Amino acid sequence: MPVLVLAAGGKMVYTFCGMVKNRYMTLLLALLRLGLGGFFLLTGMQKVAGLGETADFLTRSRLLPEVCSMPLACIGVSMELVVAACLLGKWHYRGATVWALAMCGTFLFLYLQAWVRGLELSCNCLGSTHEIVDYPLDTGMRLLLLGAVLLLFWEAHRPTPGFGKIRKYDFTDC
Repeated sequence: MPVLVLAAGGKMVYTFCGMVKNRYMTLLLALLRLGLGGFFLLTGMQKVAGLGETADFLTRSRLLPEVCSMPLACIGVSMELVVAACLLGKWHYRGATVWALAMCGTFLFLYLQAWVRGLELSCNCLGSTHEIVDYPLDTGMRLLLLGAVLLLFWEAHRPTPGFGKIRKYDFTDC
């Protein structure tokens, strides 16, 4: 539950789970939002150029028939670009964090199931295709990305001060 605290100097500060939402935290979350938006934009643009490689990655993961790979690659890349634009412009921010979680969770699932099944995959990450030889490291990096997106999800979905309060109007002066 958000709590209103009167800080020194008469300023009102809202806390949530012991974290003070001050300008530093707001600045760090904005930098994280812009950084992840830029990351998704960069990777999305590079995947547009190598759409066939992204479809090959989906085919090699052996979860769905090969005929589904190209449509899913197109949907995934377009979703990545939309999420990037939404994070960079802070448009539909809440929905963008939900879709970013879905994307990161899906790719994490693809890596984990390939690791468990002993598949040899190559990743078209950041414009370079490379064989995945160290699954724990790759999975760890995807977990860090998922954690960053979870932080943005938390920030976008936490209650805002004054939101949902019922206004009481006083018409005694009329």
